Amino acid sequence: MTPKLDLGLYQAKYSLRALLRKIPGINQLSPNWLSCSTIIPGVATAYCLYQGWWIGAIIAIALRMLLSTLDGLVAEEFDKKSPLGAYLNRLPGEITDLLIILGLFPHGQLTWIIALIILTSWVQTFGLLGLTAGSKTQSVGPCGQTDRLAIIALSCIVAAFGLPVWQYVIPGMCIGCGLTILLRIFRSIRDITSNQSLTPV
Repeated sequence: MTPKLDLGLYQAKYSLRALLRKIPGINQLSPNWLSCSTIIPGVATAYCLYQGWWIGAIIAIALRMLLSTLDGLVAEEFDKKSPLGAYLNRLPGEITDLLIILGLFPHGQLTWIIALIILTSWVQTFGLLGLTAGSKTQSVGPCGQTDRLAIIALSCIVAAFGLPVWQYVIPGMCIGCGLTILLRIFRSIRDITSNQSLTPV
């Protein structure tokens, strides 16, 4: 079943999966190892951003997104899901998300960097909070994890030409995170109330 389109780039992973399915021996891969391996390009992204190595950051971001998509594909389509896999799927991303934002420290104001760290954590929190009430994970919003990586990659292209992009992008991502939080709260409440109305009395 093709997922419906939604605000944000998260759903774009299904288009990439169509290409990754053609990799020979893909069914032999371990999703847990793929999950853990994403920490390498994640750390590399943070380091390249900190040093101002924009092309290196773009390559590292692309590799991280590729591995993350491959991880989900292998787990879901070859029946390799597990509770540990669900945990490992998120752990490297949460760690490297923080490092990537810290990698922007030399290029933005400290206040905005701290705000982005806080808002990014809230984006993830409110994306998962609905699970406590029997709802689903929310990935909607213009500044989810995939969207932030894409924004940073595009900004690196601009920065490579010597343009002062970060003073606009970092506050912009803060605003995008705020909107994403509101959308995820709204969607979770909508789904929870909808499920309640369908529950037989």
